[in-house]
Amino acid sequence: SQWGSRSPASKFPRSAAPLAARAGLGQSGSVKTLIALACLVCACSSNPLDAGSTAGGGSGSVMAGPGTGGTDTAAAAGASGTDVPFNDSCSAARAQQIGAIASVSTGKVQLLSDTGGVKTLYVDATAGGQNGTTTHPWTYVALATASKVELDDPSSVHSLAWDLAFKRALIYSNGGQGGPGNGASAFLDKDFASVTRADAADAQFYSEQFFDDDCNPYVDITGATSTSFSTWYNYDEASHMLSPVAGTWLVQGAAGKLYKLRVKSYYATPSGGTGSAGGAYLLEIGAL
Repeated sequence: SQWGSRSPASKFPRSAAPLAARAGLGQSGSVKTLIALACLVCACSSNPLDAGSTAGGGSGSVMAGPGTGGTDTAAAAGASGTDVPFNDSCSAARAQQIGAIASVSTGKVQLLSDTGGVKTLYVDATAGGQNGTTTHPWTYVALATASKVELDDPSSVHSLAWDLAFKRALIYSNGGQGGPGNGASAFLDKDFASVTRADAADAQFYSEQFFDDDCNPYVDITGATSTSFSTWYNYDEASHMLSPVAGTWLVQGAAGKLYKLRVKSYYATPSGGTGSAGGAYLLEIGAL
């Protein structure tokens, strides 16, 4: 697999991709267009990450390769994966840009089905609606159990119990500046059902880098934090609706386990139907 640390030079194209989508890129063929844009600007950085990097470092690096299992940090934390040291050098900027709400999200996470090793999951990350993002916490999800992790935002940066965090249209992993784990993601322009573990060999993984060395945030055109998942959707200017980009995400969890993930809907109901509230995800998840 290819592992790239997200330096300021190579970070921008990933955040630039959704800018193109929001500027009116047609949804037909948009995946290839966005990937081409990112690769042309940053040459698809494939610098390997230091397998011994420190958790919470500012480089956005990952501590282990995909699917390698837990780390010494994870083992030291115990089965609960809590109270893990995390060097958050941009804590003040993080609180302002990402949020540090000292309460647990009330959003539900519900397993709707588990068939053939593929789980369908409902995640309520509506966070009080469009105007409630600054006062509502993130929703934290453990992929292995397809369940909600009861954490507030300040506790999340010291926990290996969660793999992905959700709030409205934002998703980030438990790795790099996202948390103390091995979290990272890679996008594949490939159908979910046909993705196998072998696809990770040539995938370009990114961990989270929210800030530069001076704690200036990386943001998209809306001013929202740019994450490793920033290209998961297209935005329709006419309807103001978000639609998932066709393809599959490879996700390395906090403890190093590898998964495939597909966002099926951003407007789901708890039963898996179609609703009207944004931030209500319907996900497909499979362990690799």
